[in-house]
Amino acid sequence: MYPPAGRAHGRAGHAGAAYRDRSISRGARVHRRPVVIDVVELTRELVRLDTAGAGEEHAALLVGAILESAGARLEYDTFAPGRSTLVAHAGDTSDSPLVLSGHLDTVPADPALWVHGPLSADIANGRLYGRGSSDMKSGVAALVTALVRHLKRGVPARGVMLILSAAEETGCEGVQHLVDHLSLPGGGPMLIAEPTSNRVTTGHKGAFWLRASATGVSAHGSRPDLGVSAITPLARLAVRLAEEVLPGVHPVMGGTTANVGTFSGGIQTNLVPDTASMTIDIRLVPGISSAEILAHVQALAGPEVALQVLLDRAPVYSEPHAPLAALAREIAGTEPRSPLSYFTDASVLSEALGCTETVFLGPGNPDAAHTTNESCPIERIERAAEMYEEILARFV
Repeated sequence: MYPPAGRAHGRAGHAGAAYRDRSISRGARVHRRPVVIDVVELTRELVRLDTAGAGEEHAALLVGAILESAGARLEYDTFAPGRSTLVAHAGDTSDSPLVLSGHLDTVPADPALWVHGPLSADIANGRLYGRGSSDMKSGVAALVTALVRHLKRGVPARGVMLILSAAEETGCEGVQHLVDHLSLPGGGPMLIAEPTSNRVTTGHKGAFWLRASATGVSAHGSRPDLGVSAITPLARLAVRLAEEVLPGVHPVMGGTTANVGTFSGGIQTNLVPDTASMTIDIRLVPGISSAEILAHVQALAGPEVALQVLLDRAPVYSEPHAPLAALAREIAGTEPRSPLSYFTDASVLSEALGCTETVFLGPGNPDAAHTTNESCPIERIERAAEMYEEILARFV
């Protein structure tokens, strides 16, 4: 059930359950604030909050107070101390709401390497600098601003559910916990404000990460004939993955890809290594399952290699002419871009909520994500809020 007006949904006594403010507000006072907000200033407030792998609760409370003042109904889902996902409901979200989504966390940054500090939110030459300025606190601020403006017109004709998640950068842990512990309405389309430079796209590859390991028999390096190298079968697998085409081809996204990201084995040059492991990053396309890829890689590896699944996030793709995507393209007035190379919370939410289509549209520059001196053009942040507001007004 979605929470009716004036009451938040939760499960009393459940670890990590959703709640409105009980244990959160004991540690942080939520101040009422005016609903007239500036999207750039809100982005700056969010950038100044350190949410690199922790602390998303502070960002959730900040935007939650704004949304509640505008009339939204709130839920919080906390899966670890200080790490909360916010769900805001506007209008009747019980049946096929329009879902808006973004994430509150960022990746770490070394201040010593930045011209403008990662938490400075400095503005220079028409750009806002700081960690998360592109990925994706500008998108979050634009979504919040647009929804507040939308609510000022009265109760929305179509229900809107805004999900602002914790722990997206570490494998979508926040939304996975959310859908595992909270009953959410679904059946509608979804718009995610991931960085796309305000150009519409409708898909991304999935991520399937494996650890491959092997064991051998140690021996002196001068007598490899007395030992069995654990590195050798993994080396063979790495070469096969580089040379062979994996199953799965999509007409828009291309083919399945594999990259050996790490490789370790042995402890000393003059020893035959008896243990070795490597990690593999496989990017899936629609039409091929992770189970099929696992079986294929195991066949390539042979019985000497054990495979362990580290992460399994599905690919996402919607037809570019579906209703929300078509409207978003019209409003954006820009050429659509190719599907994203990275995966997002849509890997979990699209299936869990039964979304009819998924659209990605955000102000950030995907090439600036996770970089030193990350930034986002001010004009693009303001334009994103305008686009989202128009989408909310017209998509009924």
